[in-house]
Amino acid sequence: MSAKIIHHTQAFIDTLGTGGAFLDRGLTNAEATQAQLLLQVDAVNYLYSACVSIGDSIQAIDRTLFTWATVKLYYSNFYLLRCLLALSGFALVYDGSKPRMITCKAGEGPVPLNGVKGTHKAVVSFFTRSFPNSPLLSQSIGGDQPFEWLMRHREEANYGSARFSDPQCPAHFSMIASNGVRRTLTSYVEDTTYLYTFDPDHAMLALPIEALKIAIAHPNLNLSANTGLDTQRFFKDIFADKAGSMPTMLHLLKV
Repeated sequence: MSAKIIHHTQAFIDTLGTGGAFLDRGLTNAEATQAQLLLQVDAVNYLYSACVSIGDSIQAIDRTLFTWATVKLYYSNFYLLRCLLALSGFALVYDGSKPRMITCKAGEGPVPLNGVKGTHKAVVSFFTRSFPNSPLLSQSIGGDQPFEWLMRHREEANYGSARFSDPQCPAHFSMIASNGVRRTLTSYVEDTTYLYTFDPDHAMLALPIEALKIAIAHPNLNLSANTGLDTQRFFKDIFADKAGSMPTMLHLLKV
C-alpha cells in the first residue's frame, strides 16, 4: 500500500493545539521555523501535482479529450497558486471544516477566512487579496478575472452538460488544437510579454504555464526536490507526443 499523501504543514499545525482544540495563539520561534520547513516541502508537492496535471492535459488535448484537459488545467492553476502561497510563507490550514490562513512567522496565528467556502475559493481569494500586483492578475480574460475565467470553464466542463462534448473541440482549445500542442506550448514557455496569457484563445493552457514559470523562478523553491530520477523519467513520458519529448517544457522543468 502506498504512503498517504498529506499536507505536512496542516499535520504539524494540528499537533499544536491543546486539549483537542485547534491552534488559537501565535507560533513560537521554534514552531515557525519548523512550519516554514514543512511549508517548503508542501510547495514542492504542489508544484509536482501541477506539473502532472499540465502533462495530463497535454496528453488529453492530443487525444481530443478536451473536457478532461479543461478540468486538469484548472486544477494545475489551483496547485500552482497553493505553491506560490507556500513559497511566500502562507499555509492554508483547516480547523475542522473551517479554512484558516497562517503566516509561518513567530507570533502569527491562524486567521479565519470569513465568507469563503471550499479550498479552491479560499486559495483564489487569499492569493488575489495578498498579491494584487501579481502578473497573473494584471489583465482580465474576456472581461473576467483570470482565475474566475478558468473556474467558469471548469464548471461548464464538469456540470454544464450530462454528456461531454468530446471529441468536439471547445472554443478555448480551438487555436491550440489547430496549431498543435507542441508548437503552442513552446510559444507559451518562451513568451515574456504575456502575449498569450490572457488571450481567450490561449489562456486555458497559457495561464497555467505562466503560473508555472513564476513558481519555478521563485527564489524559495528547491526545484531539485521536484526532479529526482523517477520524476525525470515520468516527466519525459507525459511531456511528449508522437514526435517525441517536448524539450522546451523539459528544459523549463530542468529535466
